[in-house]
Amino acid sequence: VKSPSDGIRMVAFGEADAMIVEIMSATAVIERDNISNLIINVETPYESSLSIAVRNDWPILCEIFNKGLAQITKQEKKEIEQKWMGLQQESLFHKTYFWIGILAFVLLLLAIIIVILAWNASLKSAVEEKTREIEKSKKELMCKTYRDKLTGLYNRTYMAEILEKLKTENNLPFSILLADLNSLKITNDIFGHEVGDQVLIRVSDIIRENIKDNHVACRIGGDEIVILMPSTTEEEAVNILENIQKAALDAKEDPIKPLVALGCATTYEEDYNGFSKLFNLAEDRMYANKIANSERDYDLMINSIKNNLYNNPYESRDHYDRLVAMCRQLGEFLNMDKRDIENLVLLAEYHDIGKAGLVTELFKKKGPLTPDEWYRTKRHPELGFKIVSASAKLFHIGKGIFAHHERWDGSGYPQGLKGEEIPFIARLFYIVEAYDVMTHERPYKKTFTKEQAIQELIDNAGTQFDPALVEMFVKYIGSLEYANVTCG
Repeated sequence: VKSPSDGIRMVAFGEADAMIVEIMSATAVIERDNISNLIINVETPYESSLSIAVRNDWPILCEIFNKGLAQITKQEKKEIEQKWMGLQQESLFHKTYFWIGILAFVLLLLAIIIVILAWNASLKSAVEEKTREIEKSKKELMCKTYRDKLTGLYNRTYMAEILEKLKTENNLPFSILLADLNSLKITNDIFGHEVGDQVLIRVSDIIRENIKDNHVACRIGGDEIVILMPSTTEEEAVNILENIQKAALDAKEDPIKPLVALGCATTYEEDYNGFSKLFNLAEDRMYANKIANSERDYDLMINSIKNNLYNNPYESRDHYDRLVAMCRQLGEFLNMDKRDIENLVLLAEYHDIGKAGLVTELFKKKGPLTPDEWYRTKRHPELGFKIVSASAKLFHIGKGIFAHHERWDGSGYPQGLKGEEIPFIARLFYIVEAYDVMTHERPYKKTFTKEQAIQELIDNAGTQFDPALVEMFVKYIGSLEYANVTCG
């Protein structure tokens, strides 16, 4: 027959007695063609993958064919399979598409794994980044909560919490050190709050450099710093105080020294409820230190301010030296009291100390000042008055500094004083300075000759200057003593 289907149909119609065919092919044909008069022998007692389909009315054929099948050799069986079993399916493992499918599945699985790994790595990176951001935000929040923004020291809130913690630990002996900046307000007034802030930062840095790792420095006020020093003896606390004091005195004038008053106290008793008592004791000692060193510190501060002024090329030291020499000479020429002469000389030396905070651009400017620039310039007598008023050596020339730009007719500044309302030394010094300014080069005016300057003084006597003092000054200028000094 041509095919298993033809052979099975021939057996079914009686045209053939039997057919040997593979069981799967026979079953498929019988079911497809709905052949009901054939049976499939699946109980062959011999080892064979072949089955027999016979007619229902000839069952004896099964026994005959079974014996015949038993006689088929392997080679004959193979030949039969190759000829008649076209429907026999190959093993999946022999199919190319099977392995292509397996490969595709493996590649898809690898792709999924790679995507999952990449996503997991990305997620891990995102989580780590978010964790870092959270930690950073947490640190920033902690910093804002417990740190002073300007100096980086701890604040009052942290000090209160750390004191509660110290109560539960053995930190004896316990010391405390108080630091209070000197003349911070004057620094702010003269140089501005930015410079004052820099002084605070410099003092904070000095403190940090001289305390131990277990010490806690807290800024509790505008210019007040507290250092908590657990496990620190009184001797150690005093040494730290002295080191801070020395470092502050050795610091550069930028523009002034970061001077500070200090005081410390120590307790050996386990009673942190008595912190206020310890704090008050350290504060009392700090104020005692401030008073004891007030003259020294104030002299250092004034010298810093004066040096800052002298370093300005548009306010030369020569100008002040000429004024000092001329005022001393003039005082002697007028037979003034020795104390008044010294006050006039001090006024010549410190009259413009309030200018130290003015920016260099104001001195360099050749054109007219703006209203704001003029206002800032006109404040320097007031600032100079504030600077010297706190000094025991200079407070008595404060009024002279405050009034050294007042005019005889009341058109001066800052108070608009008139006539003899203006202190005597201020009226006299005003003439001396005007003469020196006129006869020496300035960026904002031409230089006068001696004769032109004298004539200018005479022309403005009674309006700008005290007329009686102008007359005395003119006599002084023409005196032989002045000529000899200027020539020398």
